[in-house]
Amino acid sequence: MTAMSKVPRELAEFMAHLTRLPSCVQHDGIGNAIRPVFFQTDYEEYLYATDGGTLFLVRFRGRTYGLTARHVFTGNGFDPSRLFVTREKFAKKGTPPAPVNGFYYPSAPRGAAAETDIEDLCVIEFDRDIAEDFFMASPYDMDRLPVGTSAVGHELAIYGVLKEKTTIVHGDEGKGDVIIGYCNLEYNDTTVATRDAILREAKAEFYAPAFRSVTGISGSPVYDKTAQKLCGMVTRGGMSGAKSQIRFIDIFDIAKFLEGISSGANEADYRKCIPGYQE
Repeated sequence: MTAMSKVPRELAEFMAHLTRLPSCVQHDGIGNAIRPVFFQTDYEEYLYATDGGTLFLVRFRGRTYGLTARHVFTGNGFDPSRLFVTREKFAKKGTPPAPVNGFYYPSAPRGAAAETDIEDLCVIEFDRDIAEDFFMASPYDMDRLPVGTSAVGHELAIYGVLKEKTTIVHGDEGKGDVIIGYCNLEYNDTTVATRDAILREAKAEFYAPAFRSVTGISGSPVYDKTAQKLCGMVTRGGMSGAKSQIRFIDIFDIAKFLEGISSGANEADYRKCIPGYQE
């Protein structure tokens, strides 16, 4: 695994219009754990920037971490050290961001993990002295709430941020106001046979969707509605018309990586039973 060095703390203002989702069950609170992937800039008239992406908060072995897809940091020119993680899902103006200590990425995967999307996993580590209740009740508590691999045919819920529905109003127009396109999308697990030991597949067909693209849901948590448990994180997806297909990292592999981080290990070796796996 690879870790980035400590990054500076920064304070800034953030305004989010309360564009809440329609009333619905937020499975074990996972809907409250998500945040947009935003970066703070050095320009007063352009305080925030984003190229899309979602992150979500989890509690693991007593500490809070952020999870997202690594590619939301790469190729867009944004410095990961400027990541702005808000205290609340619907942030209040003037509240400080979470103090980020660094980032962990899987590196040099071996065996069945080689040439898979495991390298797209990113774990955000917050300062150790961050208040335990800084994020209030937002993080999904993996120490006490159910987690586990999904199964074919299971109904899945993806809580994320749609890029096309997210707007940053700059400068005199609105002094940095932000409209965040939070979404709750329903898919079905369609993983039958796979050559990737890490990824699972899901598909959906939406009825009269009010969006044209699922860009932005990379890094979103995947919740297994059928088994009522957190089951993964979206790494990629696409949409054609009303149909969509995504790939997501199995929570089993995410948990193993978190185990390595929490124990201070330099590597994580483990075995995994994968029905339908084809070498």
